[in-house]
Amino acid sequence: MVSHTLYKKNLGQFQKKKLPIYFSNALFSSKTLKRQFPIQNALHIVLDGALVGVLITVAIMSSVALHSQYLWTEAFTKLERTRELSRRMIESTSILESYLLQNQKFAKDLVPTKAENLIYLDRPIAQNINSSVKEKLTKNFLERISGLPIKSGY
Repeated sequence: MVSHTLYKKNLGQFQKKKLPIYFSNALFSSKTLKRQFPIQNALHIVLDGALVGVLITVAIMSSVALHSQYLWTEAFTKLERTRELSRRMIESTSILESYLLQNQKFAKDLVPTKAENLIYLDRPIAQNINSSVKEKLTKNFLERISGLPIKSGY
C-alpha cells in the first residue's frame, strides 16, 4: 500500500500548535474567572473544601474502624485462650477426681445420703483450731523427715 500525499510526513513527532494569545491569557486565567463569575468561583472553592473534608473524614473513619477491628480481634483471641484453658482445667479436674475416687480406700465405703441424715456440729473455738493445726503440721513434718532415706557421705 503506497500513499501519495503532498505533505511531508514527520513520523514520531507531535504536531505543535500554539494557541492564540487571547485564549491562553484571557479566557483561562483564574483571575479573570474570579472577576467574571464570582459565585461560581466561590462554589468551586466550597466544593473543593467539602471534598477534601470528606476524604479526610473517610481516612479517619477507616483508621478508627481498622483499629477497633484489631482491638476486637485481640480481645476475641484472649477469650478463646481463656475458654481453652478453662476447658483444659475442667478436664484435668475431672481426670484427677476420677483417679482419686478409684484409688481411695474409703471411696467404696461412701454411700449416698439425704439432708435428714446429716449431723450438724458447733463451730470449734479458734484457739483450739490453731493449736490442733500446729500439732498436726509438726507431726506431719516429723513423719516426713523420719521417712526420708539417709544418704551417707558429704
